[in-house]
Amino acid sequence: MVVDDREFLIGRAHSLLLVFLPAGFCNDLLIEVKTMKLYLSRIILNPSSKAVMHDLGSPRELHKTISGCFPAIDGQDAKPTHERETPRKAYNLLHRLDHKGECAVLYVQSSIEPDWDKLMPGYASRKDAKPVHDLYSNISNGDRLQFRLAANPTKRAGKDDVGKPRFHDEKRRRRIDIRTEADRIKWLARKGEHCGFRLAVAASPDGAVMVEATTENASSFKHDKGRVTLGSAIFTGVLEVTDADAFRNALANGIGSGKAYGFGLMSVAPAY
Repeated sequence: MVVDDREFLIGRAHSLLLVFLPAGFCNDLLIEVKTMKLYLSRIILNPSSKAVMHDLGSPRELHKTISGCFPAIDGQDAKPTHERETPRKAYNLLHRLDHKGECAVLYVQSSIEPDWDKLMPGYASRKDAKPVHDLYSNISNGDRLQFRLAANPTKRAGKDDVGKPRFHDEKRRRRIDIRTEADRIKWLARKGEHCGFRLAVAASPDGAVMVEATTENASSFKHDKGRVTLGSAIFTGVLEVTDADAFRNALANGIGSGKAYGFGLMSVAPAY
């Protein structure tokens, strides 16, 4: 299957010259996008590679493979595990895996240029990396952007949620997946309030937001403390930038939880 070069910019084919940008939750560590370097990579994975098949079966293993293409961080071995600086934080790594028929395409954003030659031979059919920091500076208040986002929408368990009683304890309430489309869209709208954007509203009598949230297969993998399952949703639609500085800072961080496992990377393009 041929992947159009334009997909390197937005994650899917489109008739316009579009821009691929990642977006994020601005209450994380803020990064001054105007003065830092950012790179976007596109890797077309080889479906015949055993290493690829292994990584596609585990988001944690895919994360390790991506991290291995960046410089090692000195002085971490002597630190307790919870105090170690990870490549994701050190290089602000975000990634998303898109499936296009039989073809899997991996998008990675980072603050330094990766060395994809460190991938196993035959892992990728094609590898590209481009600087995108200059594109961020063109974002302005009032810009309307089409977007696509893979995210892990969650909330604190409440009394009406199904689950063990201890999950509802006010001091120990665990996070659970948000499962309905309407609630997922509300979740994204709340993120936008803090990150300099709002969801666009259709010019129709019902005034509905121009966003869809479709369910993807949950990501499940083994972790040190047991098996982890992360719900997945794909958001597509139109947003409007309300605070360009906040939005630019948010772009570098990723939206929601599960950023190490393929969530939080948003692609946007001008909405004409």
